[in-house]
Amino acid sequence: MQINSNDTIAAVSTPPGIGGIGIIRLSGKKALKIGDKIFRSKSGRKISKAPGFTVHYGHIVENKTNKSKNVKTKVIDEALLTVMRAPRTYTKEDVLEINCHGGIVPSKKILELVIDNGARLAAPGEFTQRAFLNGRIDMLQAEAALNIINAKTEAALKPAVYQLEGRLSFIINKMRDKLIKFIAPLEAAIDFPDESINSMPGSKLSAALRKIASDLKRFIDSADKGIMLQNGISIVLAGAANVGKSSIMNALVEYERVIVTNISGTTRDVVQELISINGMPVRIADTAGIMDSSCVITRESVTRSLAFFEKADLVLFVLNAARKINKTDMDLAKKLKNKKVVIVINKSDLKNRIDVSGIAKMFPGAPKVKISALRKQGILSLEKKITEQFFKGAIVPSDELIFSNLRQKKSLEECYGFVNNAILLIADKGFEECLVFEIRQALNSLAELVGENINEDILDNIFNRFCIGK
Repeated sequence: MQINSNDTIAAVSTPPGIGGIGIIRLSGKKALKIGDKIFRSKSGRKISKAPGFTVHYGHIVENKTNKSKNVKTKVIDEALLTVMRAPRTYTKEDVLEINCHGGIVPSKKILELVIDNGARLAAPGEFTQRAFLNGRIDMLQAEAALNIINAKTEAALKPAVYQLEGRLSFIINKMRDKLIKFIAPLEAAIDFPDESINSMPGSKLSAALRKIASDLKRFIDSADKGIMLQNGISIVLAGAANVGKSSIMNALVEYERVIVTNISGTTRDVVQELISINGMPVRIADTAGIMDSSCVITRESVTRSLAFFEKADLVLFVLNAARKINKTDMDLAKKLKNKKVVIVINKSDLKNRIDVSGIAKMFPGAPKVKISALRKQGILSLEKKITEQFFKGAIVPSDELIFSNLRQKKSLEECYGFVNNAILLIADKGFEECLVFEIRQALNSLAELVGENINEDILDNIFNRFCIGK
C-alpha cells in the first residue's frame, strides 16, 4: 500500500449518510496540534495541552486570512473532542476523535479541514494496520476486528470477540513455546556433538508432537465452521413451477418478500435475501420455476435459475405433495445430482399423492422434510435440517474457539503437515537435522499465522478489506 507510517492520518469512522453523530478520527504525531488549529474549546484550553482520555466541548472552526491579512474565523459545527495520548490508544499513537453532528456535509467539511491542516486521508484499515505494526495487536486480533464489523449473526460475533481478546493468540503462542522447547536441545546437540546434551527421548517427543497435531487438526476443522459463520452459506430454492418455492421463501424470511399467486411462473428473476437460520447467516435465493417454454423471458429465467443452482452451497429441492412426480421434477433432479440437497415436500396440508422414492434414490442420504408453507407448518423442522447439513449439534458451543478464514486455515494446515513429518521422522529414526528442519518449518507457519514473517502482499490484502476509518 506504500504507506508512510510517520504521517498523521484521518478518516470519517461512521457510515456515510444522515445520523445523530459523525465521528472523524485522527492518529499520528500531529493529531493534537491539528486539534489546536481547528477547535475552539469552551474552556479556552488547547487540545495539545489536554491530558489523555478527556473530552472537550467547543466548536470546529475554519480560519481564513483575507487580503488585509486579517484572520476571519468561521464556525463549522458544534463538537466534542476526545483526546487519547500514546501509547494507550487503539494505534499506540496520539489519537483525536471529533464527534460532530451526523450528516454527509458536516463530516465531509471537517475531514477536509483536518486534511488542509496537515493530515492525510487514511487508507482502508490503516488505523488497525498501525495497531498491528506498533505491536498492540497481532494479525489474528486484527482479523477479528474485521470479523466483528462484518458479523451477520450473534453466533458469528461471539468467536470474533474471543479472537479479539487474544484467546486464539494465547493458544498459538503456547504451542510455539512447546515447539521451541523441543527444538532447542536438538539444535544444541547438533551444534555441539561432543557435549552431553540431554534432549527429550524420541517416544516422549513423538507423543508431545501427536498432541500438538491433534490440536491443529481440531483447529483446522473449526476453520470451515468459522468461514461459514463469517461469510454465510448460499441456499437456493429449486423446483418446477408452482410447487410453492416463493411461499417457502416468504416463510423463511418471515415477511412477504416474493409475490405469490396461483399463476404458474410468477417468479421470473432470482430474488435474494440475507437471513439468520438458528444463528447461521444464510443468503437465500428464490428462483424461477423450471419449465419448458417457447417464451424468451421464461427461457432466460430458467437459465438464470440453473446458474444459481451451480453456485449454491445447498439446494432446497421443492416438490408438490399434491401431485405425482413428473418429468420436470426428474429432469431437475438429474441436474442437481452432484449438489448437497434437502428434499422439501411442500403443500403437505393437501391430499398426498406424491411418491418420492424415485427422487430419494438419486440423492442417497439427503434429508426429507414435509412442510406446508401456506400454513407455516414444518418450517422449524426445515430450518433444523438446513443447519444439520453444515453443523452437528450447537453451531458455536459457548467455550469453542474457532479460526475464521482461509489464510488462517492454510497456515494451520502447513503447520499440521510439518508436525506430522516430524512424527514420521522420529518413527523412522531419521536424521536429527531433518527433524529440526520440520519443527522449524512448523514454527514458521505459526509465526505467519499471528502475523510475524507475513508476506507483504498478504498483509496488504488483509487490510484492504477493512473500511476507511477502521
